[in-house]
Amino acid sequence: MKKFLYIFFIVIVILFPVYFLVEEKVVIPEVKAPEFVTLAFGGDIMLDRGVRKSVVKNFSNDYSALFENVDEFKNSDIAFANLEGTASDQGSDMHNLYSFRMDPETIPALKGAGISVLSVANNHVGDWGRLAFADTLSRLKENEIAYTGGGQNNIEAETPVIVEKYGMKIGFLGFSDVDPNWMKATAEQNGILLASDPRFDEIIKNATKQVDYLVVAFHFGDEYKPKHNARQEYLAHRAVDDGAKIIIGTHPHVVEDTEVYSRKDCTQSSCASFIAYSLGNFIFDQSWSAPTMKGMLLEVRLNKDGSMTVKKDTVQLNSVFQPEKIIQGKEEKVK
Repeated sequence: MKKFLYIFFIVIVILFPVYFLVEEKVVIPEVKAPEFVTLAFGGDIMLDRGVRKSVVKNFSNDYSALFENVDEFKNSDIAFANLEGTASDQGSDMHNLYSFRMDPETIPALKGAGISVLSVANNHVGDWGRLAFADTLSRLKENEIAYTGGGQNNIEAETPVIVEKYGMKIGFLGFSDVDPNWMKATAEQNGILLASDPRFDEIIKNATKQVDYLVVAFHFGDEYKPKHNARQEYLAHRAVDDGAKIIIGTHPHVVEDTEVYSRKDCTQSSCASFIAYSLGNFIFDQSWSAPTMKGMLLEVRLNKDGSMTVKKDTVQLNSVFQPEKIIQGKEEKVK
């Protein structure tokens, strides 16, 4: 019997490898977080007037159809644009020369497109009064889209939106340099942040202290001019000297030039900031000229060490005011 058991044991060892008797060790490779954050910036988005009519006629009132050819927002870590007006069913028409109030259904469409931060500091946010503005802010919050450049009071307007990705804190501020001055945020009233604010430098420096890198958006410049003016350069350079890393401009409705500028107290290449003086229109109904029917979609790869690359894509609108195609630009190092 003992001999039989001995032979049986030998056979088991020969036929079944030893590793069946040893617990298998599974090695899970370490997944490291990226050392950079990707950002996508779009220009002016205005979904009222001709755009609204087009959506009703061509897309069965589905605003999300406007963005079906755009993947860049969803593919980036953070996507930013300027909301040119309010999105509300409240307020009273102030009877400006051009008065915009978008359908509230535009906000879920913007969220679905991948937009994470919107600037509300522009000359059309007061077109339907403070009630429409307050309602727009509430709807953005409900749809989990952060807003900058304005708030329910001056404290909120001056507080940067902070988005943290991969251990990097990216901040956003917005200023309007083209009115409406009466919409300035105060302790008692909602409103926007103005570039003429006497505490301009203090606001930017305070924001810089809270983040790793700060984006400052300006609604500024001359409409339909392809070259930035002295006022734009003054404000952009001043913001960079106060600590901004990226400057995003809107309002001219056409694409303007870009610039690399380093703050005065630093000469290292990692201190270089990028200025896009105007991204032009992302979605607008200005079909009367070729330059107003396209814009720049700026893609930025911002590394932890402060170095970055940019890609200047071109957004081409079709006859129904839908971005029909994105013409990819060349990736360039900022230096």
